[in-house]
Amino acid sequence: MKQLLLSFSLLLVLFACKKDSPTPEPEIKDIVGKWKVTAHEQKVNGTNSWVPVNGAPYYLVIRNDGLILDLNGCPNCAPKSYYVNGVLFEAKQKEPVSSQCPIVDCIGCATWDIDQTGDELIVTLCDPTGTRTKYIRE
Repeated sequence: MKQLLLSFSLLLVLFACKKDSPTPEPEIKDIVGKWKVTAHEQKVNGTNSWVPVNGAPYYLVIRNDGLILDLNGCPNCAPKSYYVNGVLFEAKQKEPVSSQCPIVDCIGCATWDIDQTGDELIVTLCDPTGTRTKYIRE
């Protein structure tokens, strides 16, 4: 009877254990998550305007370790360091990335500028002449 009780207790403890999800660094805790692109900034009649994105939505996923991935968990052309509301952050991979990812060859920016207000991100690529894209939290 004791063995049965011990076995049951052991099984209960094993099933009750769960893997802790890593805590994001303070600099990025507010931007971790899934973000959907909504608009790109374009110059229209001499002034910059937000133009809504048409077609299939595109997403960025910002992990707890700071890596910026696509919706499938694959790296995109995001830099390993970026500014979040003016504070430089350098992503350091702490979890594996999907092994089913295509190889990407990017000529991109050394850093991005990410401005976050509530559930909205504005990502600026290659400042000062950079492209700006607006995202909303999903």
